[in-house]
Formats: sequence, structure tokens, C-alpha cells
Amino acid sequence: MAGEEVPGPIAPHPHVDGALMISFGAVHPGREKLAIEMFTELSRYLGQLLADEVITSFKPYFFADGLMGDVLGFFMIEGRRASLDDVRRHEEFLTIMLRAGAATANVRVHTMVAGSEAGRLVNLYAEVRRDLGLI
Repeated sequence: MAGEEVPGPIAPHPHVDGALMISFGAVHPGREKLAIEMFTELSRYLGQLLADEVITSFKPYFFADGLMGDVLGFFMIEGRRASLDDVRRHEEFLTIMLRAGAATANVRVHTMVAGSEAGRLVNLYAEVRRDLGLI
């Protein structure tokens, strides 16, 4: 339409500069009940962190077609990187991860950067590669 401006990209949430991805694999045979309990326990724990404004959001994902390599699904947890680092070191979180590992294979916690933090990482990558004469 004439005279209308095309809107720019939506700005990222100002409280998100990192994420944790908790990935998990197949359920250990005979531990299906424990796996369901752990999914519920982790969801409730993350829901409390969200209510307490420690994290900004979380969402579980499962691969609809079954295992992708050794991963069946994951939780993506977004927030401030410093808060996420604190969560990752908290004893309750560590306990839940250890319990999850008793229910499913390949439980992993991955720290991720987002927004301007991701941009800084790309810039650092370029700087290191230039210093090494690779670019």
C-alpha cells in the first residue's frame, strides 16, 4: 500500500542474552514412569523459575520422528546469561539433572549466547582468525 512503511524486525526481548538447552536421549528401558516424573519435575521447576523471574521463558521440544542422533528432545530455557549460569550451578538443578540421567540417556546441558552476546562471539571469532592469518 502506498505510503506505508515496512516494519523493521522485531527487537529481541531485552532480558534475553543467553539460553540453556537441556537435551536428553532415549528413555532407559523399564524407567518409563521415572522419565515421565522427571519431565514433570523439570517442567515444574522451570515454571517456578519463570514465576520468580529468574528465567524469561522455557519450552520443551521433542523430535516428532524419533531420535535425532542420540537426542530425543530438549528444553530451551531463555534469560539473562548471568541468571542462567546461577541456575546451572544451583544444587536443585544439578539434582534434577542427575535424576533425569537415571531416566534417560545422554542428558546434557548446553550454554548458549543470544542477541548482542552472539554478535560479540562472532566478532571475537573474526578477530582470532585475523590474528592467526586465516582471514
